[in-house]
Amino acid sequence: MKTGVSYMGHHNPRHLESDLKDIKALGCNDVLLVAQENDFVYMRGNLDFFPRLAKEQGIRPLAIFWGGAMNYFGGGKSSQFLLDHPKAHQVNQDGSYNPAGCYNNLEVVKHIRGMIDRIAELGFSGYFIDEPSQLDCFCPACVQIYHDMYRGDLFQANAEQAAQFRKKCVVRYICLLTDDIKLTYPHMETLCCMMPCDKIAWDNISRIDSLDNLGADIYWVNNNTPAEEMRPIIQDMDKICKRGNKKHHQWLQCWGVKKGKEHRIKE
Repeated sequence: MKTGVSYMGHHNPRHLESDLKDIKALGCNDVLLVAQENDFVYMRGNLDFFPRLAKEQGIRPLAIFWGGAMNYFGGGKSSQFLLDHPKAHQVNQDGSYNPAGCYNNLEVVKHIRGMIDRIAELGFSGYFIDEPSQLDCFCPACVQIYHDMYRGDLFQANAEQAAQFRKKCVVRYICLLTDDIKLTYPHMETLCCMMPCDKIAWDNISRIDSLDNLGADIYWVNNNTPAEEMRPIIQDMDKICKRGNKKHHQWLQCWGVKKGKEHRIKE
């Protein structure tokens, strides 16, 4: 078993080096740098120095795009790309804009691919697609893709038809990125984490040839659900990964842990 941790890195290489030494001392094999859009434009120190410093400690450097990357989820800064490309936003059924970007928009995919090109040039060993959940979006790109798939109108789709479409869009997005990575940077590992609420898509995602590593995140530390109830969920993911010839990873919640719940991490 290998262990890793996500890391919202500092921009000063002196602090990066110190933190990576501590991470190595904890026994981690991998460290996943949480990179935001601004890190590619304004505050580039963590990206520029991180791969070399991680490798010097014998740690594999991976990259996650989070928060400010399309405002998709999580915290961080606002997306300059969306400010410059307002048509790349998700659109609600009533026509109003959602603050986040839509991964069905090819301009969004193109922008993400450009960020992947940058981390590949810098020497990262892999790219991690973090929780590409199903979107309730009615932007022009979603409407057109639905029409191309079903020769129908997304606005008229019933709940079952919409759910099937949204599932296919998740698989489509992962495929667009991982196929491109394997074609351009075959040495890079491609990883993806899917939430338990998106379990309907797990099997289809495991069949993507260009995806190397698939896992889930069961963040139950702060509730009272018995830890053993995680076992069948993890076993299901493990079976799916074995069937699809994927590596299997599992996230554990070690952030935002409430006082008195720390023992739940160990459980």
